Order: sequence, then structure tokens, then C-alpha cells
Amino acid sequence: MKRLFLIAVPWFAFVLMGVALAEDTEATFKLPTGTITLQAPQDAEYKATLSPVNFPHSLHFSYSCQACHHNWDGNGPIKSCGTSGCHENFWVPKPDQADVSENGVKSMVGAFHQVCRDCHRKEADQQKAAGSKSIATGPVACAGCHPDPHSQIENSDTALSIPLGVINIEAPEGVEATRGSVGFPHGLHLQFACKSCHHDWDGESEVEACSSCHSETEPSGTRNIKDEANQMYYLAAYHNACVTCHRDTDKKRKAAMAQGNIDKADFSKAAPVNCKGCHRAS
Repeated sequence: MKRLFLIAVPWFAFVLMGVALAEDTEATFKLPTGTITLQAPQDAEYKATLSPVNFPHSLHFSYSCQACHHNWDGNGPIKSCGTSGCHENFWVPKPDQADVSENGVKSMVGAFHQVCRDCHRKEADQQKAAGSKSIATGPVACAGCHPDPHSQIENSDTALSIPLGVINIEAPEGVEATRGSVGFPHGLHLQFACKSCHHDWDGESEVEACSSCHSETEPSGTRNIKDEANQMYYLAAYHNACVTCHRDTDKKRKAAMAQGNIDKADFSKAAPVNCKGCHRAS
């Protein structure tokens, strides 16, 4: 029996507004939250035999946007998976009908299954290898995504405005800063999962400032940012998140270049790890 997968409805696209990335701009894009129903296109060459997929978009914000939207530059609009030159072949063509020039382009059916089902399988394997007795991941069987009887179509109309420009990070009110503020290029960090930094975010509520949680303005005994007693100290939280990641990324970048696996131009620029690299002149 032929099985059909689904494509995203047109609503499943981020709407970008404002100007290009620039310091202290109001540029934002709309991030859909909640559940999105993925349905077969009206003009599909085959009639769908399986139910639409209710995709919980908000539950996937622990992954980078580019884990699925792999050709997105983090700035322009997100294109449909079926855009010309992408996964435009809805179903795998028969061998005698395949265009040689498009052999490297996966069908939409294959692309969706590879991204969704195979990721779920990989997570399950990793949890089993780690000795977990309770496997927490998405479904891998057909009925897990395509229920019968069919679920109700569910397209959430809620979205969050996510800044693309540079966010000015300053010391909390009442703290006399010894260094200038930090211009944080939020748009350049959309290749990482939101929850890499916003680790307690539920994926749907408005994102709060780090200092709303890490509200201690003085260290606890020692100024060592790695001291567990300083977990809620705002300076420790920022430096552990930013500098630690920058150093780790830089090490991976240098290691890959040394092995000749990449060209310098193909890798993200090294991020600052010293004070002057992040803090503006007072």
C-alpha cells in the first residue's frame, strides 16, 4: 500500500519583519507556538490514505531551528519544504521516470520521515545506550503520527516575536557596573536551540530576562563563576552560558580545520572569549 506523508500548510512559515540585522534594531520574526497540522497538498498526485499529522512545534524548541530548516540563513523567510530545488518531488519517482539532475533531491515523503521518525529513533537508541529504562521521545510507528480515527485539525494561531537585532545587555538596576554593556547579536544565535540559553522556557510563554531568575547581584563567598553556590549570581550565569560556549565552539572550529574537514569560510566566525570582545567601551 502506498503511504503518503504530509506537507506543511502555508501558515507554517515564519513571518519576518523589520530590517536586516543591525545594532539595537526592532527587527523581529514571528515564531509559531503550539501545534501545527501538516496535511497533504490539495494537488497531490496520490490521495492521502493516512491521517494528517498534528505536529507539536513548541515541544521541539530544544533543537536548533536549522535541525529541520537546514537551509535557513537565520534572517530571510523560511521557505516551504516543497520549494523548487528543495523537496519538490512529493513522492519518489519511478526509476524510469526519474530526472537524473534531481537524483540528489529527496522526495518530501522521504525528507519528513528522515527528519522526524529517524530523529525519534536516534533519541531512543541513545537513551537505551545510556541505560534509561523509560524512553522519552516522539513516535516511530505509523499510528503514532497518523492516528486512526483521525485527530481534529489543530492550527494554533499563537506566535511570539523573536528579536533578530542586537540586544543590549546591561547590569541589573542598582548594580554599579565596572565594564560597559554587552551588545548581544541575538539573530546570529538562531542556529542554536532556544533552550540552550533559555533553559527553563516552556516554549510558549513570553521569554523572561535571565536576571529575573539569576537575580543575585553579589557572589556567594567566592567570585568563581564555576562555584555551584553562584548558580543564581547573574554574572556567573551570563559568563557560563556565553564564554563557555564560545570557547567550546572555537575548539571544535580549530580541530575541524586542523583535520582539513572544513574550509575556514564554511565555519562560523570565532566568538569572543575575552572581556573587550564582548563589553563595549564605557
